[in-house]
Amino acid sequence: MKLFNFSRPALRALTLGAAALVMTSTAFAHAHLVSSEPAANAQVAAVTEVTIRFTEPLEPAFSKIELSDASGKPAASAAAQVDKSDAKVMHLALPPLTAGRYAVRWTAVATDGHRTQGDFAFIVK
Repeated sequence: MKLFNFSRPALRALTLGAAALVMTSTAFAHAHLVSSEPAANAQVAAVTEVTIRFTEPLEPAFSKIELSDASGKPAASAAAQVDKSDAKVMHLALPPLTAGRYAVRWTAVATDGHRTQGDFAFIVK
């Protein structure tokens, strides 16, 4: 007993529709951290900027990096910038930092609107 009796054109349309759904769902991805400089838990002699690479292009108006010192006070006054030549990269220019532990807190909003956030720390020797 046959449950479904689809014609070839209907079966083709169903197959194409299913493929389109699979491709569309992968297009709505979140921007996840790929790498950072300095790296998480790194000990560095000096650092002039924080650079973070993501899996997806970022929306500059809603993406940011914040830096705070060991006491939780902001340690950078500049605004983070999404790289003009690679929208998957964001930079935060830093003032000269004294020795100590610094926390990086980031928010990444992909161009499709999905928001992710995270944090990591590094130490200036």
